[in-house]
Amino acid sequence: MLRKQNLFSDMIRLLLLVLTLIPILSIAQEEEGSSQRNFKGGVVVGGVTSQISGDGLGGWDKFGFTAGAWVNVPFSEKVSATMSMKYINKGSRTKIDTITFNTFGYYLNYIEVPIWISYAPSNRDPDRLKINFGPYAGYLFNQKIISNGFDYEVNPPFESIDVGLELGVSYWITPKLSVNLMSSTSVIPTRPNPSQVNPLSYYEKGNYNQTLQLLIAKGF
Repeated sequence: MLRKQNLFSDMIRLLLLVLTLIPILSIAQEEEGSSQRNFKGGVVVGGVTSQISGDGLGGWDKFGFTAGAWVNVPFSEKVSATMSMKYINKGSRTKIDTITFNTFGYYLNYIEVPIWISYAPSNRDPDRLKINFGPYAGYLFNQKIISNGFDYEVNPPFESIDVGLELGVSYWITPKLSVNLMSSTSVIPTRPNPSQVNPLSYYEKGNYNQTLQLLIAKGF
């Protein structure tokens, strides 16, 4: 337990460091002006809808929130890389039963680090539309079941590390403001399946986090 708390504390410190360095890097870039590596940084915030593949609940019925910071570096006019660190809600839940009003859901909170490779498909205006793809790694610092308004422990618990892939698009409304639509899925089970029937089945190995994210990114 102490080790998890220390890891969480370290990730929070890293997030605060990123938030501190972004405006400093942006100011330094403005002063240099002629730098070939046009670093950009900023913050991101948005909404999340999620489900857990293999949990038996089904549907994108859980809604949450995400927020963090990002840094981008271009490799060419059309290709760049972005690393971010953010807090994100994941999990799944059932719809409220219209007769009994029963509810059940898994509530998972992560600190997550995605790394995107971005490609601009337009030759005429490469700074507008970007296609993003890349891996992410997340640390689970809180998990619980909420059923009919009461909190319960998750058993078996979810793994503390979530590794997956993200795919999406970004549209830059201005040079410092973009709208992003992203989808993500775990590639390694986040929780073991206690009743796996087919040992060769990828989806029967366990649960996989899946999200749809609508994000607003603001550059400095």
